Formats: sequence, C-alpha cells, structure tokens
Amino acid sequence: MDIDLREPVQLGESTQWIRIRSANARNPILLLVQMGPGLPMINEVPAFGRALSLEDDFTVIYWDQRGCGRSLRSAGATRGLSLPAMTGDTERLLALLRDRFDRPAVVAGFSMGATIAALAAARRPDLVAALVTVGMDIDGPAIETNAYQFALAAAHARNNRRAIRQLEAIGPPPHLEPRQFATRSRWAANFGGVRTGHTHSSMARGLLVSLLRSPDYSLADTVRAFRGITAAQAALLPELAALDLPRTLPRLDTPIVMAQGRHDQVAPPSAAERYAESLQAPHKQLVWFEHSAHMPHLEEPQRFRRLLAQVRLGLPARA
Repeated sequence: MDIDLREPVQLGESTQWIRIRSANARNPILLLVQMGPGLPMINEVPAFGRALSLEDDFTVIYWDQRGCGRSLRSAGATRGLSLPAMTGDTERLLALLRDRFDRPAVVAGFSMGATIAALAAARRPDLVAALVTVGMDIDGPAIETNAYQFALAAAHARNNRRAIRQLEAIGPPPHLEPRQFATRSRWAANFGGVRTGHTHSSMARGLLVSLLRSPDYSLADTVRAFRGITAAQAALLPELAALDLPRTLPRLDTPIVMAQGRHDQVAPPSAAERYAESLQAPHKQLVWFEHSAHMPHLEEPQRFRRLLAQVRLGLPARA
C-alpha cells in the first residue's frame, strides 16, 4: 500500500474513526458508507481486499460511523444517533476528504448507508463526484412488509414451525423494536433473502471473527460494537420505517448508479425500479445483479468491481 493509515476525525461533536488505504495516492477517492443499523466498516478491510481489491483503483476510506465499531470509544458515542445526524457526519467527512485530497469523492453506500450517502449528496453535490448505491433503503413500509411476508411465506413453504411461531408472535409490521427487527431479519436471512448461501448465524459469526482478527479493534471494541448494534437499531428503526425517498428525495444533482440484487428481500427490487424511474439526476443507471440478494458487492464481487471501474472511467480527469 502507498497509503495505509488509521486515524480519528472530528465530525461535529463526535469523534469517529477512518482507515485510508491505497496502492497509489493519486487514485480517485472512494468513501464506503456501511449498511446498518450499527454495523462497523473498518473490520471489512480484509474481506473487501480479497473480494474486490478496491485499493488498486481507488484511495479507499473505510469508516466506522457514529455509534459503530471503533467510533464507540468516545463517551456519548450513540448520543443524537439519527439519520439527519449521520447525514451531517457524511457531509463533514466528505468536506475533510475534499480539502485533504483536493477533489470530490466517489461514494459507495450499502443499504441504509446508501440512503445516508444519497441524502448527503443531495445536500452537498459539490463534494460527490459520483454516487453508487447498493440495495438502497428507499421505501420503509415496503421494506418491512416485503421482508416479513417473504420470511413468513418461506417458513410455511418449509413447514418450519419455529420460524412460523416466532414470526407470528411479532405480527406484521411496523417492527420498531430491536427484538422484532432481529426476528424478522434472522428468518429473512436464513431463507436466503439477505446474502445467498449464508444464514443469519453465519453472518453474525463472520462479523465476530472479523472484529476479533482485526488489528483495528480491541476486545473491548468488539464487545462495544455488538452492544452498539442494538442501540443503533433502537434509535434508527422508527426513522427507517418511515422512509419515503420518492417523496423526500425526488432529485439529485450527482450522477447515480444503483446496484440492485434481483433476489433482495430486504430492499425490494420493485421499490428500486420505481425510484430509478422517478428520480431526476444528471445521469442515472439501475444495474441488476441477477444472482444476488441484498449484498451484490460480496455475492457477485467481480461484477461489482467492474461496475466501479466503469464509474472510475467516467470521472473527469484530475488536473
């Protein structure tokens, strides 16, 4: 690596952590905004390196957002946790990156992180060269209803009595409490609606192992990270359930590429299709990943890397 730095950044009243990696310091900037609620990103450096090798083409910024991972070290790290606060953090970080590297960043956001990235790009298009969204949260009621109905139908089709019992116990959406959300997410994942070939348990084990093996986290950081996930869910679920981007974000002044898994049962493809049709933007593209669910960047990594390479080619030449 030409650059491999881990450092804190002050974003408003919150101290948060980033890791910057690049094989060439002249590469375009790529900010990664992780899915959630509450999931860290710096721990993904090895997995992203193996699957995507993003550092060959970009100067990559891995970021533990407010209330996530290493950024939970500061006192009151979950105070004021909300989508507007996290959008403001994103704007501030993009401004710091622009001042430091003298150019706007490509932003790749995943699920909830894609929503936050889009909201920040709408407010500060001058800081975003291009926006890539992956399984973006667009329509809160549609997300909840689709995931619940998918999980319940799959449970009945498999005659999985435990799943049926637990899903019927929480009832139909809205699911505004972490316990309800965890039940719905667990069974949607177990039936293949989140990441093909993975269950909720296998993804949770993967998260734990990535934190424990990472040099960026202590054991205390790992414990805080898992506790922070529940705290973030409690704070953010009501806002996520009310999302309506076609109404609140009908226009972007930034080029956008939407990556959508055809088998996504968390962010339904129908919502992505409707939004792509209605959104006003200088350039917009909806790219289907036919063999993916909610995480096409890890389910079809070679194709996702090619997509980012195409975005890179479309950037204006650096003076």
